[in-house]
Amino acid sequence: MKLKTSIFLWVTFATLLPLVFLVLVVTTYSETRYQEDVAKQVTRSLNTIVAEIKRRLYYEREIILDLSRLQSVENYKLVLDSINKGNINSRHFLASRRLSRFLASFQLAVPGFKTIRVIDKETNTLIMITDGKPVALKQDGYESSPFIEEDHSSTLIKNSLRILPKNEVSFLLLPQRKIDSKGLRGTPMLNAVVPLVLNKLHVGYMVVSFTGNQIDGVLNHAQRIHRGSLIIAELNPDNKERNGLVLYDDLQGISFSKQDSAPMRLQLMGGGRLWQAVHSKPDGDFYGPDKLYRTFYHDSSPYANRLVSWVVAIRIDLNEVSAPFNQIRWGIIYMAMIALLISLFIARVGARKISDPVILMSKSIKEYADGSKNIRVRSEGAEEIQQLENSFNYMANHADKTQQMLLRSAKLASLGQMAAGIGHEINNPLNNIMSLAKLILRTIPEGNERLRLDIESLREEGERATKIVKGILDFARQVPPRYSLIDITSWVEETLHLLQQAAKTKHINLVCEISQDISINGDRGQLQQVLVNIILNAIDVSKQDGDIIIRVLKEGEFLIIKVIDKGDGLPQEFSEKIFDPFFTTKDEGEGTGLGLSISHGIIEHHSGKLVLENNELLGVTATVTIPLNLPEVYQCR
Repeated sequence: MKLKTSIFLWVTFATLLPLVFLVLVVTTYSETRYQEDVAKQVTRSLNTIVAEIKRRLYYEREIILDLSRLQSVENYKLVLDSINKGNINSRHFLASRRLSRFLASFQLAVPGFKTIRVIDKETNTLIMITDGKPVALKQDGYESSPFIEEDHSSTLIKNSLRILPKNEVSFLLLPQRKIDSKGLRGTPMLNAVVPLVLNKLHVGYMVVSFTGNQIDGVLNHAQRIHRGSLIIAELNPDNKERNGLVLYDDLQGISFSKQDSAPMRLQLMGGGRLWQAVHSKPDGDFYGPDKLYRTFYHDSSPYANRLVSWVVAIRIDLNEVSAPFNQIRWGIIYMAMIALLISLFIARVGARKISDPVILMSKSIKEYADGSKNIRVRSEGAEEIQQLENSFNYMANHADKTQQMLLRSAKLASLGQMAAGIGHEINNPLNNIMSLAKLILRTIPEGNERLRLDIESLREEGERATKIVKGILDFARQVPPRYSLIDITSWVEETLHLLQQAAKTKHINLVCEISQDISINGDRGQLQQVLVNIILNAIDVSKQDGDIIIRVLKEGEFLIIKVIDKGDGLPQEFSEKIFDPFFTTKDEGEGTGLGLSISHGIIEHHSGKLVLENNELLGVTATVTIPLNLPEVYQCR
């Protein structure tokens, strides 16, 4: 699989698809929670509408009840009682006109009442006010009848009126009067009836019908959550004609004050779902076909003394509720498509930025393996690629050094074996020469000073050769250190004491700086040999009256010893040869060139490092780094 394809699939499956899935899950969850909040809002709105309707009906009942208790109405009860007894005279007509004018003024002042009527106990209409105007009596040439409209209501209605409770507003469905029908199908609300009582007997009734404007005002100002449509229908099981009658519907344009001649039935609306739901449960909600809408409903009783209720319902278009979330989903789809295109572009660019350096790296590794040891790669591309390139360069650089170190180790091993053999072969003749030189000195007669001087020179050269052979043997016989606990402070002081005479000879001041008490496990004698060699070299290269600083400190788990001189420094061309055996910068005859080689081997046996480098004082700083803890080999012992 190509790198471009791999990057594209990785970006798609590792980031884009999980992100799209997560967003879709979150939007679905948010939509569900949002619909729950909408349901709560609609339910609260529905309860508020029902409460406002009840409050308005209560207000109108109180007004009608107060109206029936006015003195003008109380005085007219005597007229009703006289008419009921058949005693009719001209004063009755005068009293009717007076009360008609008062009720007309009242109707104009208090809107909401369509018709106000006063009827006798036989339901004949004596007074009738419509649209703020009294309806005139029928004229037969003279005022012979006090009735505006005579009634022939059924005995059932008359009996219903007679048993109405006193001092209360009751609601009945009275027969529609011809004079106020005007071709309409009838009022959407029942008539309010208040018994007019004289001497504890019903002498007549005040009947009020409503325009519905006040209820419409309440409903028109009610909040429609998410553009919901409001429906109100009457549930009246005792009256088949009114049972299921739609009183208010936003979609059909039906209102309490605007009624069509053709009645609208709840049973026929929306497949009768609301009709069925309200009969199974008085309050609740249900979904429409394909869940396109959701209807919330509440069964309320507007009339206190009747088994008549109104179902108030709000229908919510679910597309309206889900529209923001659908837009989000489409937006996610569009963004995903754009992201896929961007992923393709990124994959192509990313593959180029990654593959080109990788291909170059592969080519460089092959060339290096084929023998091009000087090849190096340029750091470019991503940070990880640059790390790989730097690692290759580091490997190439250190491979040369490692190879040089291996060659040096092999050379040292060979030199060691050769030196051991040569040392043993030379040492025996030297011993014989030294012994014979001592015997000859004893037998030289006095006065032959020339011969004595020659023999002395021979013995001195023999001693020098012996020292050289001893150094060679020491180099060849390097043995593993014998570890013991060393107190560094006393060890350094002891070593400096051994070197004080050599330092005084050149007027060199040895300055010791030890910051804390330090203990280390190591070979006391071998480490002392290393420090003596380093300090002697520093003394040899230092100028008179100079200082040599021996600084001892602890860094983490390591002991650091720095020997700092102010000599002439270390030439660059000597830096790679300084630890080679028999290499020396001293004059001929003054050094064997084995001191630093032996010291370097001792430090390596202690798992440490010996480094020589120039310092800012123009001299050389020799740094010995040794771990404080015992090597594993020693711990195993």
